[in-house]
Amino acid sequence: MMTIRRITRANRRGLTSHFLALNGEDRRLRFGNPISDEAVRAYVAQLDFGRDGLFAYADARRRIVGVAHVAVAATDAEIGLSVLPCGRGQGLGTHLFERAAAFACERGVARINMHFLAENRAVQHIAAKAGMRIESHSGESDAYLAVPPERLKQMEREFLALNVPVAEPANDARVAHAA
Repeated sequence: MMTIRRITRANRRGLTSHFLALNGEDRRLRFGNPISDEAVRAYVAQLDFGRDGLFAYADARRRIVGVAHVAVAATDAEIGLSVLPCGRGQGLGTHLFERAAAFACERGVARINMHFLAENRAVQHIAAKAGMRIESHSGESDAYLAVPPERLKQMEREFLALNVPVAEPANDARVAHAA
C-alpha cells in the first residue's frame, strides 16, 4: 500500500534531503537546469507551505522517496514532481501527480500546468496519461489541463476511488525529519 502524506514546514529537513539525494542529471530534469546544493536549500527555504501543497511518499526508513509540489496562484496551479531512483517504475510519480491535481481541484483552479524539459520522458508520460495538452519548443515542454467545474468533482472522485491513503498535516510527524 502506498501512503502519500501532505508535508509541512516541520518536514523541511527531510524535503531538503530528498532533493539533495537527486543526482545532477535528476536535479536538472526536476528543476530545468543544473542546481547546486545551496540552490536546493534556498528553494526549500522559500516554499510556501500555507499556500502550496507538498505531498510525499516515504519508505520504511522514513526517507522521502517521492515529492509533488503544487503551487497555486489564483485560478492556475503548477505541479512539479521528483522521485528517487529506488521509487521509479512503480507508479509513484502518477500517484503523486493525482494527489497534487486533487489538491488543485479542491482549491477550484481552472487550469493545471507542468513545465519540464522535453527529454523528461517520465513527466511527459504522466502528463499524457492525465490528458494534458503538451507543447514542446526549444527543448522544453509545457503541459496544460483545463479543468471545467464538472471535471473538478470527477477528478476528486477518481482520486478517492484509487484508495491511496492520504495523511493530513496533523499526522506528518512520521515523515522524515532527519538528513
